[in-house]
Amino acid sequence: MRILIVEDDKNLALTLKEVVEPKGFETTVCFNFRQALNEIEKAFDLYLLDVRLPDGNGLDLCERIRETSENPILFISSDTSETSILKSYSLQADDYIEKPVRLNILLAKIESILHRAGKYKEIYQIGSATLNLKEHLLTIQQNIYELSTVELSILEGMFKVYPDFITRENCCRLIFSHTSHYPSLSTLSVRISELKKKLDHDAYHIESFRTLGFRWKQ
Repeated sequence: MRILIVEDDKNLALTLKEVVEPKGFETTVCFNFRQALNEIEKAFDLYLLDVRLPDGNGLDLCERIRETSENPILFISSDTSETSILKSYSLQADDYIEKPVRLNILLAKIESILHRAGKYKEIYQIGSATLNLKEHLLTIQQNIYELSTVELSILEGMFKVYPDFITRENCCRLIFSHTSHYPSLSTLSVRISELKKKLDHDAYHIESFRTLGFRWKQ
């Protein structure tokens, strides 16, 4: 899933990026209104907006986003005025968090908002392959494979970005988000090899390229 972060405090913006990316999110960061205005033409699953920007107002940005998208918008701002908070909700923002931000609460709110918006999926289907995140199962035609948490994380990354590649770095981040352990790239390669061995004759579905990463192939 893709998140747009609009925050003029560069330290906070990069902190937010570092916090959400291990959860498997792809992020784009903008430090001002002008940059964000160019980015909102693209599709994002969630928007994290500041109100006070050096060249504009996040509330105006929210209004522009709502012209084309119903995806969740979450404000993170030092503007604690009742007027701004009420204005954000009148523009159909989903939540408003006052600074300083408590990161664990922010993550909980993000996950809650995305769940309500139906952005999280428990079952992915690609051709004859079905990945069940809740049951930790991969089914390919009549073959059923029970998956470890690491194996599930690897396949979840591939299924989420299909037909594109998931980079090795993003795959490691996704494993970390599920296990709290960040694997080295060499460890990741070992886990991929083990997963292919488990899949036996179905292993051809996993394509590996040194420069691109991994992807699922029908």
